[in-house]
Amino acid sequence: MAERQTVTVLLFEQFELLDALGPLNMFGLLPEHYQLQIITIDGQHVTSTQGISLQPMLSFNDTISTGILIVPGGVGVRFATHNETILTWLKKVAPQQNIICSTSTGAALLANAGLLNNGKATTMQKHLDWVSQFGRDIQWQTSARWVHSNNIFTASGCSASIDMSLAIIGHQHGDAIARRIAADTEYLWLNDPNDDPFAPLHLIK
Repeated sequence: MAERQTVTVLLFEQFELLDALGPLNMFGLLPEHYQLQIITIDGQHVTSTQGISLQPMLSFNDTISTGILIVPGGVGVRFATHNETILTWLKKVAPQQNIICSTSTGAALLANAGLLNNGKATTMQKHLDWVSQFGRDIQWQTSARWVHSNNIFTASGCSASIDMSLAIIGHQHGDAIARRIAADTEYLWLNDPNDDPFAPLHLIK
């Protein structure tokens, strides 16, 4: 059996709960392939936008294994995007990861760290004007559910984080396994990366 990959979720104050827990739930249903961990700057608990606090296993002083790194969005991303400690850490660990992901406005963090430059990406269209100010020469895909560009996956809105996670599982282990996970959780997988049914709602000004 192939060695398990580590799925690391970066959390900060006022992160979006579904952005973080949606992917963790999907990857966690395949413990033979993935082990999960949460990291914060100082290893202290952080509180989500919804008021739920989570206790991480790691801090930035710890070394994370090569695997999948997930950056969520949330109200707090507007502060995290300008946090030099977070940006420096992302730049350091990104080259060591097999896959880097963002969900919703978490794309702003990846963009401001320079990780999306000269590539394609998406974000929650409601916040595109704000997110797109970061980074350089990024082709923002305004109707995508998720985007796969090199080793980076970016998802649009909160629930798209689940669709993206299933896509990564399918990419690594086959669509049959991804479809089984979707069925086991009774989740209707929106598996067309180019079609976000919610995008038109946010693009109407």
